[in-house]
Amino acid sequence: MKLERRSDTGEPLSPAPEENPSSGPDGKKPVIVYILVLFTVAFLLMIWSLFSHQRSNTEAIGRLQGSVSAMQEVQELQDRVIQLQEELAEVKEQLEQEQEAAETAAAAARDEAGALLTERDSLEAQVAALTALYRLQQLYAARDLESCEAEISALGSGSLLDSLDAVSRKWDWDVTPPSERYLELKEAVSALEDRAP
Repeated sequence: MKLERRSDTGEPLSPAPEENPSSGPDGKKPVIVYILVLFTVAFLLMIWSLFSHQRSNTEAIGRLQGSVSAMQEVQELQDRVIQLQEELAEVKEQLEQEQEAAETAAAAARDEAGALLTERDSLEAQVAALTALYRLQQLYAARDLESCEAEISALGSGSLLDSLDAVSRKWDWDVTPPSERYLELKEAVSALEDRAP
């Protein structure tokens, strides 16, 4: 049962008309449509934001991949530089070793050449001493006492006598060694001079 409202005067008021939600601008239906539109706009904005972020993320990933590729290239170049430096150090070390070996070989060759020159000089002196001894023998055989004296004087004054001693020590002689032969000839020449008038 519906209650009737009465006015202050006591007369019954006519019942208030029932509000129809679909009628009038203040109804519930336009509010729902407004909320749906807001949700749709918010959803579209969220989708647009998602795609925008995905695109910026893709660009950032592309830039990062480019940076990673550049870093890998730099790392490869650094590795190559290190490898080349190691190879250069090995080549320098080999070069130094070869230079040391060449210097050692050159020093050995100089020493050997010096030794050969010394030996050559010694042999030439020995040949000269033996030649002088041979001349002395020939002069003694010819009984040329003056020439014998000159030859003995030449043999005794220089290093020829030392060369004769060296020849005598160097070889095993089946005959009288040259230094002893020189002394024999010297004594024989002195004896001849003593007997000469």
